Amino acid sequence: MDKVKKLPKDIEVIWRLNALLDCTILLAITLIIFIGKTFVSKGMQPFLLIVGLAFLGLTILIPLIEVMLVNYHWNYWTYYIDAQQVELRHGFFFRKQIIIPIARIQNVTLKQGPILRLKNLQKIVIETAAGGNDISGIKNDEADNLKELIMKLAREAQNDL
Repeated sequence: MDKVKKLPKDIEVIWRLNALLDCTILLAITLIIFIGKTFVSKGMQPFLLIVGLAFLGLTILIPLIEVMLVNYHWNYWTYYIDAQQVELRHGFFFRKQIIIPIARIQNVTLKQGPILRLKNLQKIVIETAAGGNDISGIKNDEADNLKELIMKLAREAQNDL
C-alpha cells in the first residue's frame, strides 16, 4: 500500500446515526430528570428550570453540530500502511497523527456492530502493548485484506528483530 487512503464515504451515514442516537439518549435522560424533578418538588424552582432548559438546549445543539460537521470530519480522516508503520491522521479542529510501528503490533481485530453492518463496514482495531487504535470503518472485503496485510507485515518485522 503506497498511498494515503480515506475512509469510505458510507462512514458518514454511520457517524450521523451515532450522533442522532447519542442525542436521543441524552434527550430521554434529560426529560426523565426534568419530569422527575417536577413531580418530586411539586413545581420546579426557577434556577433549576433555567439550568434544565440550558442543559436541554445543549443536549440538542451539540449532536446537531456534530451531524453538520461529519463531512469535514470525513475529509480529515486518513490512514497509510507500509512495511514500517501504520499511520492514522484525523481531526478537524484538533488534529491528531498516530504512528504505530509495524514491529510493535500484537493483534489486529475486526469489529462490526449492527450500525456498521447496515453499510457493510468494519472497524479495524490495531493493538500494541501500549493500547489500541482503530480505523473507524472500512468495507468488509478491504478490512479483511488490511487485517491480513498488517498481521503479515507485523510477523515479518518481528522475525527480523
